[in-house]
Amino acid sequence: MSVTNIIIMLLSIFSILLLSSLFFIPSDSEIYRLIEYFDFMLCLIFLYDFISQLIQAKNKWKYFYTVGWLDLLSSIPLVSEFRFIRVFRVFRVFRIIKSIRLLIEFVLKNKSASLYGFVVFSAFTILVLSTTAVLYVEKDVGNIQTAEDALWWSFVTITTVGYGDFYPVTNIGKLITFVLIVCGIASFGTAISYINEKASSFKN
Repeated sequence: MSVTNIIIMLLSIFSILLLSSLFFIPSDSEIYRLIEYFDFMLCLIFLYDFISQLIQAKNKWKYFYTVGWLDLLSSIPLVSEFRFIRVFRVFRVFRIIKSIRLLIEFVLKNKSASLYGFVVFSAFTILVLSTTAVLYVEKDVGNIQTAEDALWWSFVTITTVGYGDFYPVTNIGKLITFVLIVCGIASFGTAISYINEKASSFKN
C-alpha cells in the first residue's frame, strides 16, 4: 500500500463518474471533446500504474493473468473502436473496495503522505471541473470557444503563468479562475513541502 495506490483509487472512481457524464452530453459538443482529453490523461496515468505494478510484481505472469490484463484494458483511451472496454475500470474499483481496510490502516499510519495524495487528487479534480465549467459558461460569450482553448487556459491559470491570451469575461468564469489560481498556489506549495520532506529524509 502506498500514496500512489490512494491516488489511483480516487482517480479510478472519478474516471467512471467522468465517463458516465458522457451519456448526457452531445457527442459533437466541445465539452464532450474536452472530457475525452481528460480521459486520455487518465489513461496515461493508469497505464503508468500498470507498468509499475508489472515491474514490481514478483511473479509477472501471475499478475498479468489475474488482474494485470484488466488494468491494461482499462488504460486504453476512449476511442470509438474501444469504447466498450471502459467497463473494465469498474474492476479497479472492486479491487479497491476489497482492500479498503488496508487503505484505512495506511492512511491512519501515514497521515502526512496520505494528505499529499489527497491534494494531488483534489488538484486534478478541480482542474477538470474548472476547465469544463469555464468552457460551458464562456463558449458563447468569451474567447474560450474550444476544448483546446479551455485546456490551455486552465494550464496557464493553475500554473499562475497567466499569459492573458485566453480569459473569462463572465462573472462566473472569473470566479472559476479565482478558484483555479488558489488551487494552483496550494498545489505547488504542497509539492514543495513534499520535496523538502523527502530531501530531509535522504539527509538523515
